[in-house]
Amino acid sequence: MKYFLKLLLITLVLSTSLFAEIFNKPDFDPRLNSLDARAIQWWNNSDTDSAAAFNIGLLYDIKLKDYKKAELWYKQAINIEPKDTRTIMNLAMLYDDNLDEPKKAEFWYKELLNLKPNNPNGLFNLALLYKAKFNNPKLAIKWYEKAYKNNHPLAAYNLAYLYKDLKKYDKAIVWYEKAIKMEDLSAIKNLGRLYHYNLKDDIKAAEYFTALIGKRYTKKRIVGYLKEKWKLSDETIKKGYEAQLKSKIIPEKLKYKGGI
Repeated sequence: MKYFLKLLLITLVLSTSLFAEIFNKPDFDPRLNSLDARAIQWWNNSDTDSAAAFNIGLLYDIKLKDYKKAELWYKQAINIEPKDTRTIMNLAMLYDDNLDEPKKAEFWYKELLNLKPNNPNGLFNLALLYKAKFNNPKLAIKWYEKAYKNNHPLAAYNLAYLYKDLKKYDKAIVWYEKAIKMEDLSAIKNLGRLYHYNLKDDIKAAEYFTALIGKRYTKKRIVGYLKEKWKLSDETIKKGYEAQLKSKIIPEKLKYKGGI
């Protein structure tokens, strides 16, 4: 039994070390001093202080746009504190947005979600990654739905847009309506476009477009667009306006009540 426990302990130590990278600490970069007077102190403490390593990584990431050095320092912060979700998120986003390494971004988003399964930004970013970088709508939908359940404000809109691209218009409507109930003006506009261009229902299209009056656009611009661009009749626009007033989807505060 003792022999087995000793072997197990050695195995655990070896496996844990695989996740940590040897940190070859670079010389202090004098550019950091001009960005933050505390930089030299952070550098001095960065062998054992994860926050210090993170702060240096942040300077390289946000201020200097030196993403490879940001990667080095974020990894050092994680080596010191493997459960530092703030750094894990930044590293995932660095791979996603700046270094264009989607597989590494996926790995670190999942590491974040292993620690915080209900993190709305992690869920949403992973969904975006699957849609934009992996072209995997099925996985994107899965993670957008999780983000929505955890109250990410853009998840419903992005789901609707994805379903629209997939030509699953019934599902797109459902999710646009959820986004509209959250007062998303872009969802109102795009649902109107969906009804006009894809479903050929111009009364419904006018219903949603008239709700935009006084928010993003003037009455003159909306009515002019509906008449000139979409060739809608006065009667169709009026019916849409009246339907908008009675809508159970559009929040009362977003309805336009000034007449057509």
